[in-house]
Amino acid sequence: MIEMISKCDEKVAKQLQEIEDEIFTTAWPSETINQKINNKEFKYWTFKEDEKIVAYLGIQFINDFIEILGIGVIEEFRNRGIAKQLMNELMDYFNKSTYIKILLEVRESNSAAKNLYTNLGFIKVSKRKNYYKNEDADIYLKEKIYA
Repeated sequence: MIEMISKCDEKVAKQLQEIEDEIFTTAWPSETINQKINNKEFKYWTFKEDEKIVAYLGIQFINDFIEILGIGVIEEFRNRGIAKQLMNELMDYFNKSTYIKILLEVRESNSAAKNLYTNLGFIKVSKRKNYYKNEDADIYLKEKIYA
């Protein structure tokens, strides 16, 4: 079940930190996650299985665009389409909003994520050298198309 969260307590922040710790080499501490979720310039969606958060998507609003700060699915729940479901929630939100762009960076080696973003209409626009420890980041962008 996907849920948008706008208020964060210690329990939720700790679950999100555990996901970050499992997935990323440089994870945010739960205090930072808590501050971000409770700030109107950030928004988080979570995916729960039996009341446990197993995936999340976090964004930040910057002027007229949205930046994806992180998306993560714990290993035992990968390859089930959860990241795609979270991204579809974001795309629905984006299409109904006044924001005109979504920006993200992804590890150059993360082909699964890059395929997901490409299939959702994102295009690679740049590269950041050594953005991650010992690895470059590819920058992807999606712009709103007005009919």
